[in-house]
Amino acid sequence: MFAVLETIKQAAQERKILKIIYLEKDGTSEGWRYIEPYSFTDGPSGQALFAWDLDKSGIRRFIISRIQDIEITARNYHPRYAVEI
Repeated sequence: MFAVLETIKQAAQERKILKIIYLEKDGTSEGWRYIEPYSFTDGPSGQALFAWDLDKSGIRRFIISRIQDIEITARNYHPRYAVEI
């Protein structure tokens, strides 16, 4: 999980889009999802990331422990919100 957090922090600082494989609550995955990282939060399910999902055109909450794979892309993003990471 430490590597996931560090990757998210690096992408946020560099304003780079992340691609992630995310395991949904029901155990399914949609494949690669492209996101803009904005902030962390804590909740009953553990630490989470608020990010803009490019394919869904909306802000989403991703539980850190459910991120199965993560990569920083070469694509920059222009923040829609304050980046708090």
